[in-house]
Amino acid sequence: MTDSGRTTQRRVLDAVQRLGLWQPGDTVCLAVSGGVDSMVLMHLMHRTQRAHGAQLSVVSIDHGLRAESGREVGMVEAAAIALNLPFHAVRLNLRPGPNLAERAREARQNALRAHGTDWIATGHHRDDQAETVLYHLLRGSGMRGLMGMRAKSGPWVRPLLFEPRTALQQWAEANGVEWSEDPSNAGSQRGTLRELMPRLDAVHGGASRALARSARLLASEDAWVEALVDDEWAALVDDSGLDRVALASRHPALQLRLLRRLVASTRVRAEPLESVVSGALMQGGRLDLGGGLVMVCSGGRLKVEAP
Repeated sequence: MTDSGRTTQRRVLDAVQRLGLWQPGDTVCLAVSGGVDSMVLMHLMHRTQRAHGAQLSVVSIDHGLRAESGREVGMVEAAAIALNLPFHAVRLNLRPGPNLAERAREARQNALRAHGTDWIATGHHRDDQAETVLYHLLRGSGMRGLMGMRAKSGPWVRPLLFEPRTALQQWAEANGVEWSEDPSNAGSQRGTLRELMPRLDAVHGGASRALARSARLLASEDAWVEALVDDEWAALVDDSGLDRVALASRHPALQLRLLRRLVASTRVRAEPLESVVSGALMQGGRLDLGGGLVMVCSGGRLKVEAP
């Protein structure tokens, strides 16, 4: 193994242990698509298994949208078997149509959760983080969106999140790791953003590193803000809902956080919640939030209902 290979391996293992992504003995499902990032994830986690102590298994998902996807799952299976790792293939049989990317992501996540392990490890890396931050910036997201992905969130863990894609590809090449490129990535939103990164680097060198650093800083600040929201939530919310008058006396940023927690859905866009911050529902009434949800103000309390 080359010196750079040992450095990459050591950094990834340090991230697992320093961030407490899992504890020895925990079961970890490796989500492996066949791309360079997830294939490196599988090989690195296998090589360092004695040190991090997880019980590993591999899941590869065929969305059923491309003729090549079955071959890619077969490639992952062969690599997993060669490493003596338990392997499971899942075929989703998705149909083309509206919201395909969102439907595919939801189906993929449900399939991985159904595998029943303590943790689900994905191959997201630093460049993915930069693209996520840029995507959310273009959507007009606030701090929560701009902090990007966390190394540990719910059952999801991302051991490679601080590694650039170039380092992972170099490690794969140096260690004879086979991978496949998904041709559909080029036409996706992710693919388009990926093409922009070299241009951003030309404007400011190390753009992806800087965007990832911004995400880390915002994640730290978000944790502090959420502690404030916890205190306000305890003061303003009971079984009858959120106190509308007291809410209006809080800082607008804090109001929006409390409303997002009340809604507890990623399907709701910011605009209707911002209208509440601006004074909507002060005298009672109903507000369509979209996503099949309605906010109701009755007796001075705000609640969210499904019509």
